[in-house]
Amino acid sequence: MRIIHTSDWHLGDRLLEKSRHEEFRAFLNWLLGQMQQLHAEALLVSGDIFDNRDPGAPALEMFNDFLSRADGTGCRHIIMTAGNHDGVPVLDAASPLLQRYHARLVNSLSRDAVQDCLIPLMGADGTPAALVCAVPFLRPSEVSIPLTDEALEAGENAYTLGVREVLAQVAALAEQWRAENPGKPVLCMAHLTVAGAEKSSSVQDIVVGSVDAVGTDAFRPVFDYVALGHFHKGYALGGGRLRYSGSPMPMGMDEVNNEHHIVLLDATEQGVSVQKIPVPTFVCHTAQTCHTYEELEALPQQLRDLSAARGGVPVHLELRYLGSGVENLAAWVAEHLPPELVPHFKCSMWRPGSAVMDNTDVYGDTMPTPHEVFRRKIEAYCEAGEQLTAEQMESLWSLFESAYTEATSHEN
Repeated sequence: MRIIHTSDWHLGDRLLEKSRHEEFRAFLNWLLGQMQQLHAEALLVSGDIFDNRDPGAPALEMFNDFLSRADGTGCRHIIMTAGNHDGVPVLDAASPLLQRYHARLVNSLSRDAVQDCLIPLMGADGTPAALVCAVPFLRPSEVSIPLTDEALEAGENAYTLGVREVLAQVAALAEQWRAENPGKPVLCMAHLTVAGAEKSSSVQDIVVGSVDAVGTDAFRPVFDYVALGHFHKGYALGGGRLRYSGSPMPMGMDEVNNEHHIVLLDATEQGVSVQKIPVPTFVCHTAQTCHTYEELEALPQQLRDLSAARGGVPVHLELRYLGSGVENLAAWVAEHLPPELVPHFKCSMWRPGSAVMDNTDVYGDTMPTPHEVFRRKIEAYCEAGEQLTAEQMESLWSLFESAYTEATSHEN
């Protein structure tokens, strides 16, 4: 069976304080083409479909449009799991559409109902071809268990111990299925932190103020392949058996030079082979620092070369200027960088005698969403040395969502 593994779409994300709807739409159109060209029989999306619990109408419209068109690619199975960014009510609302287009979505999982994540994939002949164990983001409030002295000595915490227990139960059920379907491949989906992978700044810790990583040994050998989500950089662990597909596009400026790809799997009774399929660049994001006016003058040609190397795509620029000779950096950029080359930029320059950078955002659509403002406030609170438990975080977000919903309903 031919399967595509992807994750961390983060539909609704903003970069350089700009919405990215057209960029996301271009990726989803490309993915639909790959599903058809590669003759994919199944698509696995391992969490963080959306960037936040209220992604907005454009992101939801893109998601619904993707599902409605995926049915015509020949792909018979679409399996999605919720990530730590996804809002369960939003995903629940999509259930009727998911059923219509042969898609499955696992929102949550508890220790008492692990069998709910087992999804057999049927081949063209109607017999089981593979098993997918679709484990979504496991919330601390749902899986954390009391620690034993032995667990404490082993360096475990209540959350990672609970995650391990759930994965062990899932593996036991998978072993039973394999006994009934000998030789058939078994795949696991999981949205979590596995020790050894590299995290970027835009990846949020799942457990605030505590270690949330599990070792590769948490995934028993019954799993022929583990389709991971949560980290945005593609990464292979456990000899390649465990793999983060990474996000298909950069979700932060520190991710712009990452290799972005989807993973193509050929799962047979002989094993699982893996091939990375690079995702094209739809918009080029770059951060540039110019120390002198000469470096600034050379910037337009550098950006034209960068755009050409990426297929002529537009460049979204974050520019820092530390030199002299420019009174208004935004005006300089607008004059020297045509909008067809740089349709959006964020710039800052050093003012002599000032202790701060003078920041300027232009070309509209630069205001952060209320959810982004609230997230930043929480991050600043934690960075100041205060600690919030997972339960407190969930309570804060729940109160915010209630207040936001009430406020916006009055506006309408």
